[in-house]
Amino acid sequence: MNLLIVSASSRLTHQVLSALVGEDVTYTEVRTPQRGLALLDEGESFDLVLGDNDTHPTGGFFLAREIKARGHMGQTMPPVVLMIARRQDTYLARWSEADAWVLKPIDPFDLAEVVSSLVERRAVRALPGVWTAAQAEELEGAQRQGALTSSGAQEFAERDDPDAPMHDQ
Repeated sequence: MNLLIVSASSRLTHQVLSALVGEDVTYTEVRTPQRGLALLDEGESFDLVLGDNDTHPTGGFFLAREIKARGHMGQTMPPVVLMIARRQDTYLARWSEADAWVLKPIDPFDLAEVVSSLVERRAVRALPGVWTAAQAEELEGAQRQGALTSSGAQEFAERDDPDAPMHDQ
């Protein structure tokens, strides 16, 4: 698998590559979203883009949104996984149209699962600290239809929060 990693943090890149040990991985690493987009515009082909939202000057949300915009205009673009620092950034990750987003610090097993699922065009299963647009839309739909109570939505949102209070079943 050929990855484009967009991150200003060599430590984060090392964590990503460590999570994918044992996979047949080649990668290109760039430090800015603009450089990543330039590679895609120049015709470089990648199986997946991993973007760190804390990359300057514009961040991972910009990167994902621009990649998806190019896809909407007919260009062939790879799936995008964002690495976000705050759970509250889920709203912006959805806006950016990222295929999935992973909460930092990254769980290596979850990241490996997300990457392999997206590269193989499989659905990403529910994992702690991982969200997909499809899962977020499913939650929204359930809330709109009244099928999910506010306490159920809270439990869904906290499913991966180790500090969240336990709920009796």
